[in-house]
Amino acid sequence: MTISRFRYYASVLLFALAYPTLAGDDRDTNRLSTKGARLSLSTRSTQDTIPDGPAPATPYGTEGTEWVLFGTGVAYDFENATDININIGYSRFLVDDLEWVLELSAWYHDQDGDDALSLNPVIDFRWHFYNQGDTSLFVNLGIGLLAATDNVPATGTGFDFTPRAGVGLTHQLSDDGTRLIAGLRWHHISNARINGDDDNPGRDAPMLYMQIAIPF
Repeated sequence: MTISRFRYYASVLLFALAYPTLAGDDRDTNRLSTKGARLSLSTRSTQDTIPDGPAPATPYGTEGTEWVLFGTGVAYDFENATDININIGYSRFLVDDLEWVLELSAWYHDQDGDDALSLNPVIDFRWHFYNQGDTSLFVNLGIGLLAATDNVPATGTGFDFTPRAGVGLTHQLSDDGTRLIAGLRWHHISNARINGDDDNPGRDAPMLYMQIAIPF
């Protein structure tokens, strides 16, 4: 065997011995590259699931949401009586878009005969049949009790019932959820014949009112 041929076979043998090590290095490099890519993808996926900014506000009219109310209103019977009130209240949505309202009003009754002051607790229900978040439309129905310092109407009694029914709207005023409520309703005062059929004068008038509703 010549020296040149011996060198040839030696070179082949050395290559064969070294190849697995070289191949293993390549595979390790590939595995590291693949692992890095997977880690990068995992990091992006985690970042994508983290919401940016504050959580979205609860939509208006959602079941269980609560409100504090402040308002005023005026009713005129087109004859001789004007009733003006200020009120505070609390409301809660029993189910989506159906609102239960507790309200306490203080009234001034400008009427023939002696004027009077009164307190008037009321239970009211509002159904927001149209609700687009910023704006809603509703119908309402309620009833209350009125205790006055003098007879209301002037020929009636100092204790009366105050059924009500009407329509209204709400509109969001600020990012914290504060809303304007405005409406028109039937305003009625009578004693429901508690003193007999002959002593039951009543008062009927349209009433305009406005409230501010603040999330509670």
